[in-house]
Amino acid sequence: MSILQRREREKKKRRQDIINAAEKLFFSKGYDNVSMNDIAREVELSKATLYLYFQNKETLFFAIVVKGTRLLNSMIRDNINDNLNGLEKVDGYRNAYYDFTKKYPDYIHIYNYFQSGRFSPPQSDILKSQKEDDSSLSYVSECAEEVLKLRNERFFILQTSIEEGIADGTIRPDIDPVETAILLSAISKSLSHIPSDHERLLQKRGIGHDQYFQDVSEFILLMIKNNPETS
Repeated sequence: MSILQRREREKKKRRQDIINAAEKLFFSKGYDNVSMNDIAREVELSKATLYLYFQNKETLFFAIVVKGTRLLNSMIRDNINDNLNGLEKVDGYRNAYYDFTKKYPDYIHIYNYFQSGRFSPPQSDILKSQKEDDSSLSYVSECAEEVLKLRNERFFILQTSIEEGIADGTIRPDIDPVETAILLSAISKSLSHIPSDHERLLQKRGIGHDQYFQDVSEFILLMIKNNPETS
């Protein structure tokens, strides 16, 4: 391995170490309660060194949002294969989304914060009018655009699965794939953050979160499954 290659590998590792340190602090304390000084101490680097990799806290936050979103999409892709029919793919999508919310609730919280309006990343046409040397602004915009791209990929997977289900006869032919994908996407997101008062109502009835997910899954199945014999 050349010196240049070794330095590049070390640089990538240090960058990942910084992201991991920031992620740990954001998850435990919340974005607004963490400073760049806190992150520098956590990763055991000087603040000056930290700024060589990330210009501000916002760029670090967006890097973590991208990391979590990539992981979600990867889990969804891994849970859907060509051997499944359309209805099974829809079910696989929802199961993967739910598994992600259970395994990585902190990524869900940070993604919800990203969408809360706290951050207003510039649109591409606005970005073009900015100075070319504003790398921080460019990086934030690139991350926001990647998150949007990944979101669109998830929606395309769900919509395509519904269309395949209509074609193979496992999903009702009288539903609109786009409308249904929007509805199922909204349901998947709502399962990741049930209001605490609703959680308590379910608990009083002996319904845990997993049981609630299973019941919702059955409701969805009744809504979209094709039953030719009843037509």
